[in-house]
Amino acid sequence: MLFRSFGDVERHGNVVYTTNFMPRVRSALAFVPKAGEPILLANIGLRDVPAAKTITWVDDVRPFGRLPKDLIALIEEKRLTHAAIGVCGFEEMLPVTDWNAIVKGLSAVRWQNRDGEIKALRAVKESWEVEAIRRAGAMGDSALSLAPSVFKPGVSMRQAIAAIDLKVRSLGAEDARYMVASGPQAEISLRPVDDRVLMPGDTIILSMMTQAQRYWGETARTFVLGAVPQALSAVYKSATDGIAAMCSTILPGIRGTDIAQAAERALGGSGKSAAAYGFMNGIGLDADEALDLADGVVKEGTTLALRVILHGDGQGAAVAQTVRVGPNGCTPLNAESALIKIPA
Repeated sequence: MLFRSFGDVERHGNVVYTTNFMPRVRSALAFVPKAGEPILLANIGLRDVPAAKTITWVDDVRPFGRLPKDLIALIEEKRLTHAAIGVCGFEEMLPVTDWNAIVKGLSAVRWQNRDGEIKALRAVKESWEVEAIRRAGAMGDSALSLAPSVFKPGVSMRQAIAAIDLKVRSLGAEDARYMVASGPQAEISLRPVDDRVLMPGDTIILSMMTQAQRYWGETARTFVLGAVPQALSAVYKSATDGIAAMCSTILPGIRGTDIAQAAERALGGSGKSAAAYGFMNGIGLDADEALDLADGVVKEGTTLALRVILHGDGQGAAVAQTVRVGPNGCTPLNAESALIKIPA
C-alpha cells in the first residue's frame, strides 16, 4: 500500500503533516511509498526547487505543470501501475477533471480512500503541536492588543486591519485571516475586510485566525467606539454563555453534535446566526479540521476552535476560544475574548 496526500494553498494540512511543505501559491502532492523515500510533487517552477527544499525534509522534490500527466509518469517510473494506492484529500480538493484523467491513465491501479485514517492521526495532537497552536493564538492576541489604538473614528477598516496584520506578521506569523463587521454591518454578518470608515458609536466585531509554524489558532474580539449600549452587553453576554456551555460540556468521548447542542440550549432563540457560522471545528494544521472521526467522537488530545458569533437587536458580538481536550475537560490555549470599550 502506498499513500498520496494532496493539498493546496487554502487547505494543506495533509501535505504538511507528511512533509512539512506548505504550498504558498498553488498545490502539492506527497507520494509516500511502502518502502523507500517519499517524493514531493509541487506546482512550482524548476528554479524554485532549491527554495522548496528548505521547508521540507523530503529530498526528492519535483515540479509539476499538469498533475495528471506528471503523476502518471511518476507511477510508471516506479513500476507501480498495478499497485494498491491510498489517497488522502483527493475527493475533497482535487478537481474532478484531474482525478478522471489520473484514473483513466492508471486504469489498473486499485485506489483506496484513506481520509479517515489520516484525520484520526491528525486529530490527537502531541505536546509540541499543542504548543505551536498556543503560540499561534498568542500572536493573534498580542496583535489584537493594538486594536484600541487603531480603531478610531475616521479610520477605515482596511487601514486598521493592515496595522494589526503588520503586527502579527512582525511577531512571526506565517499567515492571518480576518472576518469583520463594523457599524450597521455588525447586526447582519461578518465579511471580508472592506473600506468602511469608522464612526463614533460603532460596534466592531472581528474574528481572526493566525498561523505559526504551520499551526493555526483562532480568537475573536468585540469593540465599541464609545459607550457600551445595553443591547450590546446583552448580546455579548449571550455569546459568552454559549462558549461557557460548550466548555462545560466537553469531555473525551463526547460527540461534536452534543457540544453544539449545549451552545444552542444556552443561546435559546438567539442562536440562529451563531449556528450559521458553526459553533466549532477541529483546528491544527488546517484552520478548520473536520470532526467526523472514524467513531464520531472527540478524543482526548483533540484541539478545537469554539466560537459564538451573534447578530441581533441592532448589535453584533463575537467570542471565540481555542482549546485542548484533556481527560477532565478542556484547557484554553489563548486569551479569552473580551468586549472592549474604546474612547470615541
